[in-house]
Amino acid sequence: MLLSDYWLHYYDSCSRLRECTRIGYESAWRLHCVPLASLDMDAVDSQAVQSWLDGIERPGAARKAWALIRAMLRRARREGITSTDVTALLIDLPQVPHYEAPVLDTNGVRALLRGCWGWNLEAWVIVSVSLGLRPEEAMGLEWQDMNLRSGIVRIERGIQWINGHEAIVPPKTTLSRRDLILPAYARKRLKQLKQHQRGRLTGTLTPPQVARRYKTWCQIHKLPYVPPESLRHTWATLALKSGVDISVVSRCLGHASIETTAAHYLHPDLSVITEAQRKFNALITG
Repeated sequence: MLLSDYWLHYYDSCSRLRECTRIGYESAWRLHCVPLASLDMDAVDSQAVQSWLDGIERPGAARKAWALIRAMLRRARREGITSTDVTALLIDLPQVPHYEAPVLDTNGVRALLRGCWGWNLEAWVIVSVSLGLRPEEAMGLEWQDMNLRSGIVRIERGIQWINGHEAIVPPKTTLSRRDLILPAYARKRLKQLKQHQRGRLTGTLTPPQVARRYKTWCQIHKLPYVPPESLRHTWATLALKSGVDISVVSRCLGHASIETTAAHYLHPDLSVITEAQRKFNALITG
């Protein structure tokens, strides 16, 4: 069977996946995988795949395209459609340049919270920087999801912007459906803001509108700015720096494993390393 023929079957079988995931698959196929479409799946070999990957300019795009082809071949083998063993293919994947997400330091967080006082998106800023939420989770958070007496916040949905429309999506993983606790300062301020509020913390604004207004507000008021997704990185980085155990940070972030947390957020700065050596020195010297 040709890869192009199997693609139609494979894409239909992904109907239960998130819309953004399906769109990502379709985009990867359309933009990068077509050169392999006329290959018979049993004819796919390391040389053909390597030549194809080397022709994709961006490393990230190449890795995503190969991930799709690999998933297709694995499923086809399980279904008995092909004998191609993906694990036997020797592929040299391009290295993706390391990206260090910008984060705010403690003073930056304080300045941002002070600068957003009284703004109509203040509640969104508070939960984004105080709970380590994914942008989609912060967008989907509703006032009724928060018990401001106990401080418990229930994460059970997200809002994504896909192809010009909003999509309500379930939590990304099983562990992403979680209960979090607001810090005292956030609970106190949100109580003042809530009054008779209902619905989303962002009201009727779409994700792109929230992102644009947040950036513009920071620029106008000369506030420290990082993109919405980096507010999550900020929380995780500061939590680890303050000594919170990585397993706890991982649970708060809703990660499927501690390894994910370590790979993306565990970057101790010199102050943390200095403190570690101070403790080690005290242990050795008594």
